[in-house]
Amino acid sequence: MKRTIIISLLVAAMGMIAFVGCEKEDTTGRPTVTAVASQTTGSPTTHNTTLSYTDCHSHQSKGMYDPVVLPNYDNGVLQLTIENFCLTCGVYTIVEESEIDVQTITVDFGVIYESQANCICSIDVDYSIDNIKPGNYELIIKDRNIVMYQEEITCE
Repeated sequence: MKRTIIISLLVAAMGMIAFVGCEKEDTTGRPTVTAVASQTTGSPTTHNTTLSYTDCHSHQSKGMYDPVVLPNYDNGVLQLTIENFCLTCGVYTIVEESEIDVQTITVDFGVIYESQANCICSIDVDYSIDNIKPGNYELIIKDRNIVMYQEEITCE
């Protein structure tokens, strides 16, 4: 009898911890991370990238929404805004790896979790790459090596 009560209390406590972790909304955002990629078009070009993202802003108990990718090119800088980037609630860090060549820009986002909760949330991601030459590119955005967006864009 005592064992059943203790197990029930532990399960209830774990559920409360997960629930409270999911319901807490933090609007402070994350610090901007800067990384460097290289573009090989004859002579190597260095690209500075910036990555910033919000904390969970929408908690969903059933399923995920499709991400919305909004590319914008201005003055050699390609700005990508991704709305509804879904991940598991918890403490996390978003990382990226980009590859840029004459015809293709590939950005692969990954998530490093410190802790996870039993819920799904969406975040907004802002990512920019400088020194992009004008032209047509195939933009490929991946989420942990799975293509989530692929479309031809014109940078002019």
